[in-house]
Amino acid sequence: MNGAGPAARLALPLALALLAACGGPADGDGAGKLSPALRIPDIVDDLRASSCPAGSRHQPLPTIPLSITPFVLENIAAAEDLPGARFVGGWHLESREPAFGGLSGLAWDGAQKRLLAVTDRGAFVALELEDGQPAGARLAPMRFADAAAAGKAGRDAEGLALYRGIALVSFEHRHEVLAFAVADCGAAARGVPVAAFTAAIVGLTRPLNANHGAEGLAVGNDGSVLLALETQDDGLPLARLLANGGAQVVGRIAPRGRPVLTGLDGAGTQLYAVLRDYLPGIGNTIEAIALPAGDGVPDTGTPRRVLRLTPQHGTDNIEGIALVRREDGGLRLWLVSDDNFSSRQRTLLYAFDLAAMTGNAGAQPSP
Repeated sequence: MNGAGPAARLALPLALALLAACGGPADGDGAGKLSPALRIPDIVDDLRASSCPAGSRHQPLPTIPLSITPFVLENIAAAEDLPGARFVGGWHLESREPAFGGLSGLAWDGAQKRLLAVTDRGAFVALELEDGQPAGARLAPMRFADAAAAGKAGRDAEGLALYRGIALVSFEHRHEVLAFAVADCGAAARGVPVAAFTAAIVGLTRPLNANHGAEGLAVGNDGSVLLALETQDDGLPLARLLANGGAQVVGRIAPRGRPVLTGLDGAGTQLYAVLRDYLPGIGNTIEAIALPAGDGVPDTGTPRRVLRLTPQHGTDNIEGIALVRREDGGLRLWLVSDDNFSSRQRTLLYAFDLAAMTGNAGAQPSP
């Protein structure tokens, strides 16, 4: 430590990010050489102190009404559609609370034994569970420190990862990641900057569009922060945050069809990603895959398909993914759909148990 306060230390990555946006990154060519990664363990205490300063009081997320209707997937051919998973249950979630909807990022809150989600209007939603099923919900708007978050674009939260009680949230229009100390302050946690990587990511052939940024987010087993970019760029790019405040592509998934990445989570040495292929008039085809990522850098050349859902199965716009370690040591995979606050779409929550495999890949080889 150099004696600087938390705010001063957190300002450094942002200052470097602005320099990178103007003059390019200091090192790393985006083709093979990787620049030093930002490691969340190195700054987590500063993030906590800035988001929930000493003397702050914890504010629980308020309870909201929730209607829960069970449903089952239809026309499933297990060997083809669920090669690495078993369907456990599905639920259609509705609420009279107008801020409920648009669930885009999902994470497992192990301390509270519940699922935490973010909405694309800038709110946290906690889904309470009983006997492995949704039983209630809580919701609170995120607290932002700047005026840029006043409009819809500024509050468009998409990716979510939890690390030691800190909610890391990616915003695709703003192209940045904020941290909220939700375990310490709950609804009173303030968003503090982790990185503002702008639209110019090292290794991309073009800048990110405003609505095709960091759709998914995960913390690797090495403490680095991985981003699933919702764009096609000679494949489906995965990036990671850099120590200088920017971001760099670390791999591309070869697409089948016209999918984009919409969700990301990690479990042990595996990274799990959600791919969505939407065709107007037909609907959404969803695929979940597992990628080895033992050193924090995903091996995109050997994806394993966990599941593939098509419109005939009754799926929707899946964007959130969370992995939970079961009591028997296996993994449960949760998926949630973003209804875009539209009456023509639904908020659907799915639960799957993953098949056990050597290396905990949780899936069969992808065709």
